[in-house]
Amino acid sequence: MLQRIQTVYLMLAFIASALLFTKLPIAIFPFPNGGDIPFIILGKYEVINILPLILLNGALALLCFISVCLYGNRPLQFRLTMIGFLINVIFIIAIFFTADNMQNQVKVEAQYKLGAILPLISMVLLILASKAIRKDEKLVKAADRLR
Repeated sequence: MLQRIQTVYLMLAFIASALLFTKLPIAIFPFPNGGDIPFIILGKYEVINILPLILLNGALALLCFISVCLYGNRPLQFRLTMIGFLINVIFIIAIFFTADNMQNQVKVEAQYKLGAILPLISMVLLILASKAIRKDEKLVKAADRLR
């Protein structure tokens, strides 16, 4: 049901993923002359391709939202949450790989911001949601055994 704790975890993971589609920077590349380049998901850059980041984050947000809607089918909800976890791990690796690539291109050290922490928060929330789903499934199976 919608009042279960895994729904809260999944919605918070969805919000954390959706926040990256705003102007929230993942990293900032400050230049000595005072200017800086913010690294955001929806930015347009000549030196790097961020389309994979957009697709991974979109898939992660979509899976979190779909998992919330599948509260009645716990096994499928658990599988989608685990797939979301794997996508999140790939997304985190892609973020840091892309930021490192951009850092090498512009020859300036990156300063990571809140946008780099949000996928890590989302990953923890997905783990908590999967544990809560598994706990619910065990509870339902135990109740079925008693009947």
